[in-house]
Amino acid sequence: VKVHAFCPVCGTPVFLRFAAMPELIAVPAGSLDKPGRFAPQVLTYNVRGLTWDAIDCSLQVFERMPCT
Repeated sequence: VKVHAFCPVCGTPVFLRFAAMPELIAVPAGSLDKPGRFAPQVLTYNVRGLTWDAIDCSLQVFERMPCT
């Protein structure tokens, strides 16, 4: 189960939480005023990645969303 949170003014997605992993909060970088201030901690849905997009090899990588 996913819980989506949206801006009450414009409806933009702000964050996403997962019932199976309550400690995880996914924040779309595009929703931030200064996305460069935050560093990714994991990579999910690597299976959808594009070959030309360089990935930080120090990140923990999941082909899809981890279950728990």
